[in-house]
Order: sequence, then structure tokens, then C-alpha cells
Amino acid sequence: MTDQTGNGRQTPTAEELRAQVEGTREELGRTVEALAAKTDIKAQVQQRTTAVKEKAAEVGHRAQDKAAHAKDRAAEVGHRAQDKATHAKDRAAEVGHRAQDKATHAKDRAAEVGHRAQDKATHALETARDKTPEPLREKTTEAASAVNRHRGLVLGGAAALTLAFVLWRGTTKR
Repeated sequence: MTDQTGNGRQTPTAEELRAQVEGTREELGRTVEALAAKTDIKAQVQQRTTAVKEKAAEVGHRAQDKAAHAKDRAAEVGHRAQDKATHAKDRAAEVGHRAQDKATHAKDRAAEVGHRAQDKATHALETARDKTPEPLREKTTEAASAVNRHRGLVLGGAAALTLAFVLWRGTTKR
């Protein structure tokens, strides 16, 4: 409940002020955490790098799976040809061997493509690391370290500023 002053303005009670301070403190905590996360460039680069590497590995695995499936399918075709064409046994064996050679070549090619994708992901990480100016990397690391080392002071200072702001807003509304 609020008290009515003689000039028509309402003054918040101590309980209302505490509730305002607690809400402001929680919001400030969330804001500080969000700012700390935004300044952690190294973690962001690592997350992006991990995502690129995972995608490259996924592409490589899919290519290898397709090649293995193609190899299995080619062998199956070769065996069916041998079974169905007894009078052309030599020819069917030749077709089966060619199909296996092609499947092996396809598997080798898929592995090569997978390795290239991983190399490109690694190159992208190195390029990102190289293009980030050293002073920015250093300052970001220093800022994150300072916030982590002095987390209590940062939160305490933020809480004090918030309380001062709330009290100032309370006095200017009168």
C-alpha cells in the first residue's frame, strides 16, 4: 500500500521499495550475465568451429555411408548376374568386379570429400582466429577475466547503482 502525502503524490512503502529493489537486482543479474556471454568471443568462435566440424563430419559420414551402400549394392548386382546367367558366368563375374572397383573408387572419393570438408572447417577457424585483431582478443580476455575475478564487486556495484537509481526515482516522483 502507498501513503498519501499532502501534495497529492503517493510514496511507496518500505515493502514496495524492497520488492522494486529485488526485481531490479534480478534484472541487473540477468543483464550482467548476458553481457558477459556476449564478450566471450573465444567461446563463440569455439561454438561455431565445433558446429562447422560437426557438420563436416556429418557430411563425411553420409558420403561414406552412401559409398558403402553403393558398394554393397554393386556386389549384390554382381552376384545376381552370376546366379541368373549361368551360361554367361565369366561375363557376370567381370561386371561384378567392375562394379566393386567403382564402389571402392566411390568410397575413396567420399572419404576424400570428407577430409576436404574437415580441412575447410579447420581453415575457417584459423582464418577467423587470424582476422580477429590481437588487441581485441587480449582486451576481451582481460575484460572477461576481470569480471570473473571481481564478480562480487561488479554485482555489488551494480546493485548499489540500482538502489541509488530506485531511490532517486522515488524522490523525484514526489
